Amino acid sequence: MKKIFIFLLLILSISLYAQIRAVWVPIWEITTPEKVDKIITDLNKNNVNQLIVQIRYRGDAAYQPNKVSNFYENTEKQYHAIKDSLFDPLNYIISRNDNPELEIHAWFPVFAITGHELANLHPEHIYFTHPEWVTCDFSQEKMNYESYMGAFLDPGIPQVQEYTKNVILDIVSNYKIDGIQLDYIRYPDSHFGFSKLALEAYKNDVKFQDADAWKQWKEDQITNFMRSIYSDIKKISPEVQVTAAVISNLDEADRYSQNWIKWLQDDLLDKAYLMEYSTSTSSIEKHLNFLANYDLNEKIVVGLRSWSTAYKYPAYKINEKIKLVHKKRYNGFALFSYTGIRESEYFKDLKIK
Repeated sequence: MKKIFIFLLLILSISLYAQIRAVWVPIWEITTPEKVDKIITDLNKNNVNQLIVQIRYRGDAAYQPNKVSNFYENTEKQYHAIKDSLFDPLNYIISRNDNPELEIHAWFPVFAITGHELANLHPEHIYFTHPEWVTCDFSQEKMNYESYMGAFLDPGIPQVQEYTKNVILDIVSNYKIDGIQLDYIRYPDSHFGFSKLALEAYKNDVKFQDADAWKQWKEDQITNFMRSIYSDIKKISPEVQVTAAVISNLDEADRYSQNWIKWLQDDLLDKAYLMEYSTSTSSIEKHLNFLANYDLNEKIVVGLRSWSTAYKYPAYKINEKIKLVHKKRYNGFALFSYTGIRESEYFKDLKIK
């Protein structure tokens, strides 16, 4: 009897972990109702219980800004690839989802504000209307939109933080979503952050200025943004889950001022989704073993690569990593991305459970 009781406790303990089975869906996959219908069907057929859908690409919208309430100002324009100006992808996804087990999470890139093609931006895009908000390097050269993942707004500018919060809170207040996931909630690299307005804020905030103070101040800008937006979201909708896609390697995350371990430890974030995109199962296992030392497994979801490039990356390699996440008792996995799964025809061989 005692052995049966212990066994049941073990099963219950395991069931508390590895619950999330998510797929990231990029914004270009939701530009028509027909595409959305296919996504919903595919995810429901394959035991996915969390759809993380990108509703902002770079300072634009795959939803209707100020849909009902305009309490939080949001002037962002429709994503350029949506040809029907009346189509609201986020609303359509919510309305089409009749599976109570499938959560809808809005994926929101935060400080990355352009792609590599400025021609895709509306003339009233924030990049054009507030060029002084774009971050600069240490020579105070404005960040090149053709570099990295596009130009970033500077997190150290108070007006940038206020603008971005309003857009996020507008979405939370106007849509019945299960969660919102913050992406690019960081600096683009360690040598950025030197815009004029950010330097003015730094000089006002910090009395004794040196390299360590500057590094800490930048980290504080990201952490304080996280603290503020988490609190504000919970005031509007306490049930909405606030998550972030994060750089899994802690040394790399530090380079980008993204102290996501602190966010979890201080309850500024419900869950962190690691961007753990290595093709090597052993490398991921080594890293997950290291992160387990922080005792945060129940707050961590492991993002796994699910795309193939020139060389073959078969589905069984993804299945190996899914089993590993279960074994290490993290709180589930997320596959990046639906596009990769669709193009590589992974669904027929993936074991999402």
